[in-house]
Order: sequence, then C-alpha cells, then structure tokens
Amino acid sequence: MTKRLKFLVLELGLGPLQALALIGYSYKLLRFNIPKGISGTAYEPLFRRLLMHQATTREDEASMRLAPHLPALSAPIAWMLGSLGLASRWSGHLGAAVAYPPSRPSTMSSWVAHRTEFFDGLLAKATRRDGSHPVRQVVILGAGWDCRSYGLLADTQARLFEVDTVPTQRAKRAALDRAGLSADHVTFVETDFNQKSWFQAISEQGFDPALPTFVLWEGVTMYLDDEAVDATLRQVAQLAPGSRIAFDYLSRELVRAEAPFAMLGKAVQSGTKFYGEPFRFGISTAHPAREQIDQLVTAAGLGLSDYEPMGSEDKLHGGLAMAICAG
Repeated sequence: MTKRLKFLVLELGLGPLQALALIGYSYKLLRFNIPKGISGTAYEPLFRRLLMHQATTREDEASMRLAPHLPALSAPIAWMLGSLGLASRWSGHLGAAVAYPPSRPSTMSSWVAHRTEFFDGLLAKATRRDGSHPVRQVVILGAGWDCRSYGLLADTQARLFEVDTVPTQRAKRAALDRAGLSADHVTFVETDFNQKSWFQAISEQGFDPALPTFVLWEGVTMYLDDEAVDATLRQVAQLAPGSRIAFDYLSRELVRAEAPFAMLGKAVQSGTKFYGEPFRFGISTAHPAREQIDQLVTAAGLGLSDYEPMGSEDKLHGGLAMAICAG
C-alpha cells in the first residue's frame, strides 16, 4: 500500500471526526469568540502549526498545549482538527498542509508553512546568543496565538513584547495560564489600535527605541488600510540602527479579485467574511514583483534586505519581506 493510499484510508476514518470538530469550532467561534471581539483569523496559522507538529515536521509543543484552552477550542476539538497531521505521520504521506520546510514555489495550501519557515529563520539569526546579530528587543505585532515566545524565543536574551487588542490578548493570557505555560519573560501590551498607536503602547511598557529591535508582523497587513501599513513602516524606520521589520503580504490583485486572481480572490474574500475580518491591503505582484515591495519600504525610509515571493513566477499570490533601518 502506498503512503498516499494509507493516508486516504486513515482519513476515511478520521474524516467524520474532523467534520464534527469543525462544526464544534465554528459554533464556539460564532457563539463565544467573535462576539467578545477576540480575533477569529488568529486560529488559521495556529491550525497549520498544529498539523505540522502532529506530523512531526515542525515542533511546536507550546501551540499544542495552548490550543485546548482557547475560546473557540477544547481538548477534543483541537485534537480532532489536528488529526490530519497524525494521519500524515502514521502514513508517511506529507502533503502541502503539513510539509516543513515546504516545497517551492509555495501554493495557497503551503503559504502558511512558507512564511513560518521564513520568519523562523530570520528570528533565529537575529537573536543568536553569539551576538552576531545584536537584536535586543523583539516585538510581535498582532501576536494572536503565536507561540514563538514559548518555543523558538523561550531562551533568548532579547526582551519580548507581544502586542494585540485587549480581548484577544486577555484570552491568550488566560489560556497560557490554564496551559501551564510560563510567560514571565514576556511583556504583554494591550492596545486598541484605533485609540493608541502600537509604538505609544509599548513605550508605556518599557520598550526602548534606542535598542536594536526585531518587529515581527505576521498575518496582519492584509487586514489593514494603506495608511496603517505605511505608518507602521515609517515608525520602524525611526528605531535604532539595525532594527528590522519582517512581514508578509498578499497580492493586491488577489485582494481586489483582479486578473489573474479574479475567481480565487472572490473565494478568499468570501472566506474572510466568516470571521468578519475582510482583506483590505495588498501589494501588486505584477512583474517585477520585488521592485513593488522595494519601493514601498524605501519610501518609508527602510531598506529591503530579504524577499521571497509566494506562488509561481507568473502568478504570485503574495510575498515575504524584511526591511532594515540603517539609521
């Protein structure tokens, strides 16, 4: 029996459980999560990381421990939603949803794994204990259910800040406590982005703009307007020399459901309506795609240091970038 066939057989048994878990998740999300203003889209990258952990392609024990205690989940629901990863591990068939590192070019099925690998690598280099990349602070903007502070960055000497809205961050802190995950090394910053800038909020919590800082901005830009994206980039440009911001973005053509993403764009936007968090921002991925993102960060006073496209060369659905402040 081939690995793929073993996987399909396992999924025949697990599929009904996964469907029940999805119904339970959707109910709890709509009944207890979204009405309280807690992010719904924060679950999407978490689910992919649970799958990769269960498939043993990327270890993320902290996410496994946190998930059952989040508002839209429970231990049975989290286990069943992650069971596709178990089917992959038991069968040896590693599809796009669980492969890590993912194959290139990435697809819409593997783009979360692609950006996870991209950011993991940059963070690991920037926080090395040997001092070769002397980043002294790490700020995770729109942290959601990200667990790097309790895994990849757990032993870093850099000070860690997690920034998010009040409802989402309070739900996470309660879940961390119930999961028994120590967060003593993390400074949590609650802010209503409509009332106070993220920079003002973290400055009130001991952030030092004179120290080189790594700003992680994962899975956020697409939900903002153009002005908010530009304001964040310009703020980072005012930080200490060596500071950097790593972020992902979607194709403007995809967000607007324009060619070559007319059909896919409509489908993606329809999906975001479920969470009540529609896509707003995108950067054109028309050729030459790198120049499009380079122009954006340069206009904000930063220099593009790292870039990876997402998608095939003739049909890029987004990109990954890191920009550095030269001072």
